[in-house]
Amino acid sequence: MNDSILFWNAVALEAARVDFANLGSANPAEAPQQGGPTFTSRALAIAHLAMHDAYMGATGGITYLPYTAAELHAGPNVAAARVAVATAACVTLTALYSRQEASFLQRHAEFVASLGAVDDEVSLGLAWGNLVGQRMLAERANDGSAGANGAYAPSTEPYRHRADPMNPGQGFLGAQWGRVRPFCIDRLTTGKITLQPPPVPPLAGAAEQQRYADDFNAVKALGSVSSTTRTPEQTTIGIFWGYDGARNMGTPPRLYNQAVRAISIKALAGDTLEMAESKNARLFAGINAAMADAGVVAWHEKYLFNVWRPTLGIREADSGWGPSGRGDSNAGTVGDPYWTPLGAPQTNGSLREGVTPNFPAYPSGHATFGTVALELARRMLGLQPTFEFDLVSEELDGRAQGARGVRMRHVRRLTIARAIEENILSRVYLGVHWEFDGREGEAVGRQLASLIAPEFPQRITS
Repeated sequence: MNDSILFWNAVALEAARVDFANLGSANPAEAPQQGGPTFTSRALAIAHLAMHDAYMGATGGITYLPYTAAELHAGPNVAAARVAVATAACVTLTALYSRQEASFLQRHAEFVASLGAVDDEVSLGLAWGNLVGQRMLAERANDGSAGANGAYAPSTEPYRHRADPMNPGQGFLGAQWGRVRPFCIDRLTTGKITLQPPPVPPLAGAAEQQRYADDFNAVKALGSVSSTTRTPEQTTIGIFWGYDGARNMGTPPRLYNQAVRAISIKALAGDTLEMAESKNARLFAGINAAMADAGVVAWHEKYLFNVWRPTLGIREADSGWGPSGRGDSNAGTVGDPYWTPLGAPQTNGSLREGVTPNFPAYPSGHATFGTVALELARRMLGLQPTFEFDLVSEELDGRAQGARGVRMRHVRRLTIARAIEENILSRVYLGVHWEFDGREGEAVGRQLASLIAPEFPQRITS
């Protein structure tokens, strides 16, 4: 018998992949329904929180949302809980990815049939799962996400984000996402999350200027498409942790779910099915809700500080270049107006190199999402940072099409600590982030994990 949480986690991740199957289509009706890492993280949080409440509510556990005594069913009833998980997942995923409804209904029917549950258990699970799914959707109906890709006016000032000069029509993702209501933290102003300003003007101290210059020179050398200092291992790390909204792949929250799956399967191998399901219900709801909150915090910071990416910062570093012509006024940097990054992998799609994501650099979304997911999983499962697991990235699975053909399959042996560090540095090796972007993302991710781990499924209030 399948672990119901892992089964429907896999269905949700497949839905997020299929959502990007027609990326680049001229037909607007084929555009992703949950496009970008912000919307994907929100969607996965809604689905997994519904699965969590469906399981816990039918087995006597603590739920994320409150339910009345009349709504909660007498338990524990594990068979009904598994039907409820399937139903809550199906209800929420259908609302979020409506074009895939037929697939969800088929998987639901197959999964429920495989349980061998009696009619009363199925009826109980269907009713409870539907109630939970609808309640979760209602809870998030007016959370601010509908207008989060609102207007943004790029600045021509040095250090400020503008469109990638190699992709000037790319637009700007999530300019208002920092206003979305979080899932786990009560609000951004709890006073429990410390945000560190980036080392760029208006900061003018010597230490900040030196930090900027150091990171500038590192990414200029390591992240160039024609780098002579980036090693094959560093190139592998850059591509492995990509998932830059690629066709038939989607966004980074999928990859971090895949990593947590690998960790969970190994860590819980000795548990009974029921024990593992209960732990996984909390684990996957927690890490996905935390990633959704990480997206809110990161995008709040991104558009608050509005820091340019290396493709602009390196090209416009010297006086006379760029729209202002003022350069970056940093004595430790030397610009290159023709510098091109290795770029975010355009896997299975246009296969163009040198592409930079369409939102400000600081902090790194990759670092924030990845750190909170992996660190929270470690805390929830009681593991050490040295815990080892194997992971195959869909960027390097033997099927993914890169700019130079199909990429070879690669199984990567990682520790949790190494995975967090590689994920951060991968963006430097691709030339799309300064290292200080990644370190702030790491700091925010660790803060969120430390706050959420002891409290989940309850919200953290001020």
